[in-house]
Amino acid sequence: MDEKRLQKRYAQSLFDLAREKDIINNVSNDVDNILQTCNQSRELCSILKNPIIKPLKKKEILFALFENNCQELTMRFLSLVTAKRREIYLKEICTSFREIFNTYNNIKTVKITSAAKLNAQAVNTIKQKLEAEFSCKVQTEEFINANLIGGFILEIDGKQYDASYLRKLNDLRKEIIK
Repeated sequence: MDEKRLQKRYAQSLFDLAREKDIINNVSNDVDNILQTCNQSRELCSILKNPIIKPLKKKEILFALFENNCQELTMRFLSLVTAKRREIYLKEICTSFREIFNTYNNIKTVKITSAAKLNAQAVNTIKQKLEAEFSCKVQTEEFINANLIGGFILEIDGKQYDASYLRKLNDLRKEIIK
């Protein structure tokens, strides 16, 4: 089975069950916690992807990490994922769940890349303008790229708006060459 379809199916199943039990926000928080832990811990990702480590041991590790602060449904889901030997896709399943949850709640994620850290007021201004433009809630992810010199780059829905000084300098250079 195609890996993307598999990840999406598991994520959709968890989402549907959480919505049915009316604990979608709690499960979403659990998934965010799992995703954050996977992103911060290379060791955990290595353990989950290691075929030599038995699924039961992987399950014990996941339960030790998340049992005290996750919903019962989330823990049963982790148990199922390890039993079916799909724990290697856990991070991707969580990412797919996040996408499904955001679509369901009309939330768009915007990546803001700037030369230096933007102040809270600038980020809020950008969020407000995008929320008005797209008629949705906006979550921001901020990144720093000193090569931009100044300005920022916004990425939303696969589209990019480049208002960086680097792009403006490159455009100016092209005009001069012509």
